Amino acid sequence: MGGTVEVEGLTKSFGSQNIWRDVTLTLPQGEITALLGPSGTGKSVFLKSVMGLVEPEAGQILINGVDMVTAKESRRLEMRKKFGVLFQDGALFGSMNVYDNVAFPLREHTRKSESEVRKISMEKLEMVGLVGQEHKLPGEISGGMRKRVGLARSLVTDPEIILIDEPDSGLDPVRTSNLAQLLMEVNTTTDATMLVVTHNIELARTLPDNLGMLYRRELVMFGPREEFLLTDHPVVSQFMSGDPDGPIGMSEEVDHGRNAPIDYDEIPTYPGGSTDLLTRHAGARSIEVLPRQLLPRSGSPRAAAGRHHERVAGGGNQLYVADDEDKERVRPVPVHGVIKRALNSIGDLFALGLDIVRMSVRRPFATREVLEQFWFVVSVSWLPAMLVAIPFGAVIALQLGTLTVQIGAQSFTGAASVLAVVQQAAPIVTTLVIAGAGGAAICAELGSRKIRDEIDAMRVMGISPVQRLVVPRVLACMAAAVLLNGLVSVVGVLGGYFFNVIVQGGTPGAYLASFTALAQIQDLYVGEVKAVIFGFLAGVIACYRGLNTAPGPKGVGDSVNQSVVITFLLLFFVNFVITTLYLQLVPGKGA
Repeated sequence: MGGTVEVEGLTKSFGSQNIWRDVTLTLPQGEITALLGPSGTGKSVFLKSVMGLVEPEAGQILINGVDMVTAKESRRLEMRKKFGVLFQDGALFGSMNVYDNVAFPLREHTRKSESEVRKISMEKLEMVGLVGQEHKLPGEISGGMRKRVGLARSLVTDPEIILIDEPDSGLDPVRTSNLAQLLMEVNTTTDATMLVVTHNIELARTLPDNLGMLYRRELVMFGPREEFLLTDHPVVSQFMSGDPDGPIGMSEEVDHGRNAPIDYDEIPTYPGGSTDLLTRHAGARSIEVLPRQLLPRSGSPRAAAGRHHERVAGGGNQLYVADDEDKERVRPVPVHGVIKRALNSIGDLFALGLDIVRMSVRRPFATREVLEQFWFVVSVSWLPAMLVAIPFGAVIALQLGTLTVQIGAQSFTGAASVLAVVQQAAPIVTTLVIAGAGGAAICAELGSRKIRDEIDAMRVMGISPVQRLVVPRVLACMAAAVLLNGLVSVVGVLGGYFFNVIVQGGTPGAYLASFTALAQIQDLYVGEVKAVIFGFLAGVIACYRGLNTAPGPKGVGDSVNQSVVITFLLLFFVNFVITTLYLQLVPGKGA
């Protein structure tokens, strides 16, 4: 039998906008439950809360007795291995072909041989009708096929709980019916607890054993299918009939009316079979005939159906209907101010940095990913860094050369120019280029993965995105910063030397002699230390903004801009702090 899912008093808001409040329900084990509601009522947010991907302000979500709200992230990762999740758009990994996407959870969480992995993966691909397509990338197949690949991937580990978000989106009616029939077959075979989020009326009428509906920030009704579909509740009956007249308007902001309570004395007692034709005359818009529920094509008995019929006949899990008392128990959700959100962001950024440091030494170490990201960052950054280093070194040499001539200290031009390039210009130029080129690309990549639900899919599979994606990219930025800092230092010094000697008529020997006379080995070290720290900051900020991007292409673009700007601002502040400490703690040569 499937896992247990118990939700108690759940409340979620984004800033000052309350999504839903005081939601309480229990999914019957092994049965199929559908969650309905108009668009924008937070159905997908509820699904992600059950997975532990979204943190509510109040309430409990008990998965096999473990509270996903208060559990540590490591515990959540373990619990998520019990889930199989089909995201709305499939959430496939774009760099992997169909077969590798399906095999991914098995390779990560089992010690099965590759032959066993292939056997299981091909069985699931055959189940969803995709044998022969396993070599294609997600971008080469249709949206409906991507959804079926996502379903196959969600089933390879034989999960106890299966969560499905909008299975009909992007599908024609025939394929929607086929997918619904496939979900029924999956439940028959696995006896897993299933929660389907949808607003497809036909799917809701024929697939689930139980139904619930979210509307106006609360769960207005939840219970057995037999009672839910025959209710005369104004909101439910309007939604299920698709009537334009009623409490539900074009948007929740203009919805009107109140949810009328149901007189439980008027609810009839139903026979055990879910396919009986029953008639209700209490409401003009209520569904008058109970639709026939889908049956497994295989003809095998579905254990969940038997348990459901027994529970309904025995009066268990009666229909829940929200009333005024439920509303009075709800406490107002506090409004998060700008300052509080800013402090939370700073705290989250700091926590991400600590997680990166901690996971950098944890196995398995993604050596190949680090090398690939290192090569990518260097390849997009080295040429701009070199081109910027030349004028930087020239400007510094020209400015200092002019100043030293004015005060009669021409012999110190080389020392001042080289130290300025090595200690200040090179680390800053290197990091600015990395943040503007490599960091921006990293932020855009992670942001795109985020809006395609790839990050959430990885977390649901019990894999830490920080360890798998963030750590290699931050380490790559640090290594690239060290390498490019050395190159920029050499190019900047040579540029300064050329302009001082050729343009200003400086003495070549004096330029180098002054540097060797006044500089010390610590001056060279400080530039590389700065490069390591600055590279770390650039990588962390780029990854943080990518992982927390807002939905849509605009959200990705905004995250990229924010990552670059924040890196620039933080870079100059940290540079000031490091330089001040160095000058205070390390005495100059000859002092």
